[in-house]
Amino acid sequence: MRISSNNIYQSGLNNMQSLQASIYKLTMQIDNQQRVVTPADDPVAAARILLISQSQGQNSQYINNTQAVSSWLSLSETAIKSSSDLMASMKGLAISAGSGALSPTELQAIQKQLQEGITELTTYANSTDGRGNYLFSGNKTDTLPFAVSLSAVPPASYLGDTGQRSVQISASQQMTISDPGSTVFGTPGGSATAAFDALIQLNTLLGQNPKPANFGTQLNSAINAIDGAQQQMSLSLASIGARGQQNDNMQNVGGSLKLQYASSIGDLQDLDMPQAISDFTLAQTSLKYSQLTYNKVTQLSLFNYIS
Repeated sequence: MRISSNNIYQSGLNNMQSLQASIYKLTMQIDNQQRVVTPADDPVAAARILLISQSQGQNSQYINNTQAVSSWLSLSETAIKSSSDLMASMKGLAISAGSGALSPTELQAIQKQLQEGITELTTYANSTDGRGNYLFSGNKTDTLPFAVSLSAVPPASYLGDTGQRSVQISASQQMTISDPGSTVFGTPGGSATAAFDALIQLNTLLGQNPKPANFGTQLNSAINAIDGAQQQMSLSLASIGARGQQNDNMQNVGGSLKLQYASSIGDLQDLDMPQAISDFTLAQTSLKYSQLTYNKVTQLSLFNYIS
């Protein structure tokens, strides 16, 4: 079988082009420190990496969402806990006011503390997330939830709605993050401003001089109203605590998935750097000698052997 000079030349060119392609591929892999730089490097692995990366991106968003949920619930919990503690303090003032030995001046001092408490409760009820979004206005996060003024009629008004905002924390689960102020500071099926109403009722009673004949009865009514408002706050705190626990669980799941996705992509993508460098060096050496051989072969001629 005869092999023409053209076939020899073409074979040499093909070999050098193949080595150059290998060197280019190895250079890209080493520079990026990845085994699969383009889909052509490993089509099957590239397809799997794409699918896993998409799942990884969704999981990262869910993790971010759980962090946002955690922050919102924590702020809400703090505001409600502070409100509940304040109501307990206001109840203490009411009980103190029931002492028959107090003078009108002393009752006025208690009333002043009560009014300061109403102002403080208003601050808690109108808490924000630090970015201007009100925690307890339902879906109307840009609306001040409560307007409170002892000289207004009525003295307390709820300006939000009854909506609850939700955030997607997994592919199959949404988490309710907000509680409308009408639920936290009101009573189910009753007044949306029950907590304020209780304190305002007490303030009105303490401002009467002389005391009304049924002062004790009205005082007990105010104390019971304060108890009811505090109980409603406790229910809200329990609900937030349960949701917080669920959210923490999903955050842990998201963290585990994050590690799994990273490991799966690493198994498909990670480059054996020592081996790649070795292959690169070998390919360079092979190309060098292939070029030398090709140059010598192309210079061969029958006339070189005729003297």
